[in-house]
Amino acid sequence: MNPTHIKEASLEDLDFLLSLEKDAFPQHWQSSQRSLRTSITSPHQQIFLLEIPSTEPNRAISVGAISVIHYKQSLRIFSLAIHSSYRRQGWGELLLRHVIDLASLRGFEKISLEADSRNKALVAWYEKFGFTIKKKLDDYYGQNEPAFRMTKEIQNMPFSLAPNDNIIVVDNAKKDDFQLADVDVISANDYLSQEPFKNSDRYHILNLCNSYKTHSLGYYVSLLASARNQRVVPSVMTIKDISNLSIAQSLIDEIREFIHLKLNGITENTFELTVILGKSPKAEFNDLSKKLFALFEIPFFSIQLINTLGEWSVKRLNLLNLSTIAKSHPKELNEAISRYFQKKRHRRTRLKQYKYDLAILMDRDEKTPPSCPVALEKFRKAGEQVGFYVEFISKIDYRRICEFDALFIRETTAIENHTYKFARHAYTEGLVVMDDPWSILRCSNKIYLHERLAKARIKQPHSWPLTKRSLQPDQRPVLNFPLVLKLPESSFSLGVYRVNNEDELNEKLALMFRQSDLVIAQEFLESTFDWRVGILDQTPLFACKYYMANGHWQIYNWTESNPSDIVGNSEAIPINQVPTHILNAAIKSSALIGDGLYGVDLKEINGQAYVIEINDNPNIDDGVEDILLGDELYLRVMTSFYNRIERERYQARYIL
Repeated sequence: MNPTHIKEASLEDLDFLLSLEKDAFPQHWQSSQRSLRTSITSPHQQIFLLEIPSTEPNRAISVGAISVIHYKQSLRIFSLAIHSSYRRQGWGELLLRHVIDLASLRGFEKISLEADSRNKALVAWYEKFGFTIKKKLDDYYGQNEPAFRMTKEIQNMPFSLAPNDNIIVVDNAKKDDFQLADVDVISANDYLSQEPFKNSDRYHILNLCNSYKTHSLGYYVSLLASARNQRVVPSVMTIKDISNLSIAQSLIDEIREFIHLKLNGITENTFELTVILGKSPKAEFNDLSKKLFALFEIPFFSIQLINTLGEWSVKRLNLLNLSTIAKSHPKELNEAISRYFQKKRHRRTRLKQYKYDLAILMDRDEKTPPSCPVALEKFRKAGEQVGFYVEFISKIDYRRICEFDALFIRETTAIENHTYKFARHAYTEGLVVMDDPWSILRCSNKIYLHERLAKARIKQPHSWPLTKRSLQPDQRPVLNFPLVLKLPESSFSLGVYRVNNEDELNEKLALMFRQSDLVIAQEFLESTFDWRVGILDQTPLFACKYYMANGHWQIYNWTESNPSDIVGNSEAIPINQVPTHILNAAIKSSALIGDGLYGVDLKEINGQAYVIEINDNPNIDDGVEDILLGDELYLRVMTSFYNRIERERYQARYIL
């Protein structure tokens, strides 16, 4: 049998798929061009093509295709066809086995299909692969054209997945860890790297790694679980919150009366409580522990409250790890974990509402701010025109956030600096926020973005998450040079390196692994410019071409000694002149983050749009992004703020 290649179909394969439909099926069975296009572009469907080499160099011949539909726990084979010129050569078996292997790797429980019940040879062929007849469907293909529904149970998965898909992730899994029904215990490395956990959103992850420190494996377990749309405790946002006493106090205020009632008999000025998944070693405080866990959703923590003039407030909040709890409170730990997975949690904390004023957070000393002073002034005027009182604030105004109704962040954001702290505190206080805290979290981390885009099947440069362990000879992926190496939380091209060979790779990785347990290696796509599409409320706002810095491979060249050459030129493009595939990719990818203000960076390679990154705080500068819309651009942003406040006056807000 000749060497073969199975690939996922793209729109470029549409003509072959149409010809295959006409060759393989009666007319009334054939899928339309529109239906095939949907199957290619839908995140819930896939078509795989089988190709064999041609006698012509560098050319392949498509001989058949299999189309599948993804459901929550099963795959459905919608069609399987081999062109008549290539039948009875075993190609159909290769495609079918490919889908069976895919279902096993991705954790699906079964595969279903419909087969012409009058075609005994076809039914017997499927039975050879373990499919069994479940039901006869009369008139399935048309009048007097019945079918059998056949299914195959998937066995021998890489992991023994629990029926309820409850997963505990620990640093190093042991066989005797948590012998609980319907719960699997796996290591952080397995969770981050194994295929079933990458491709299903039905898992419920309890992250019990000993460290949630930024860039640790425990941190990335929570980050990628969120990117994969899995329920995870704790979330990265929660991990960040617990280090901030102001946010903790604002949450505690939600149960202020209950705390006073519960601690009424405490005569000391301080009170400390250990919380183990909502349970306390002190049985009389289990109900308080339950409420505290509902607020913070951190598996293990201790909280110290102080009484000042009759008011209890947070003095200290400490994360506790699994090792500590297992030694000090083993009984409570086992009971708490068992009880945790018996309950469904959909609780979100209701917040208060406020009035109409807008704060713009900015830093006059920042070298590369997202908006220049002229643009900031235009935002102020537009805000006043819409109806806001606008005030520029800085990081020293943190405690004044509650005076405003909305916060507009116009300095470079990062989860490790005060901008995230401002966004989270503002949202907790009930303000409308751009950038909202979850957008900062999602956009600032390249690992999260890669997983999120991959799950939605949006084109992006091929990427490899690298850990020290993954670089060992037996686990090392095949890397093709040149490569771009990125720290997971890099911005403005800082923490981004191009490497051309093994020596450069090892040198940069040694440096980068000092800062993060995970580094992303990315395929290098060369272009003279990047597209930037500004998105507001999931609608294009502006579009620009950003050209590479003089003599450099990036838009920003931080090694350049001449400040005028640090950044390349730009060109504003009318939205109606932007290629449709660029706009569609920008809108679709930004929608994965939220509905705020984003800047989507893309490259156009051979007529295809590749998303490079999504910025939660895109540049809007005078004479660059606003050159076509002018003052209208600033009005649209301010109007969005106004409309959001109006909507939220009449609906409950929640902590997500």
